[in-house]
Amino acid sequence: MISRTPSVIARPFGTRRQAIVSFGDTHMVIGSPMIRDTISGLSQPNDLLLATLVTDCTFACQDTAQALDIPMTSLTTTAKWNYENGQAIIVHLSVNGLMSEQVERLIEGIQLRAQMYKLLSQVLPISFKMTD
Repeated sequence: MISRTPSVIARPFGTRRQAIVSFGDTHMVIGSPMIRDTISGLSQPNDLLLATLVTDCTFACQDTAQALDIPMTSLTTTAKWNYENGQAIIVHLSVNGLMSEQVERLIEGIQLRAQMYKLLSQVLPISFKMTD
């Protein structure tokens, strides 16, 4: 079995604050590192952080639902920065047809299983909201 150590590479690109970020066979151009950059509209480094968090939360939610035999017909996970109460993250889960007890169990499962949640929640408040 071949062991692979994942690595991420960033190389400056162009004359503006941009970089080509590569990991595995995935390559992206990431723009300004300013958190509130609304001028360029480019993907920012903090967007990757949120993307990693919601991907991990999605997988943890699916694993929890399967382990607890909670039927899910659809799942959408989104996240955004919440600047109203300092710097925090809000994760929105959209799952159809669940009772509040099932939702609570899914969120608990995410908090136990999602490694990015565990890491980020040590330095930033992360809240969950459920929508139908």
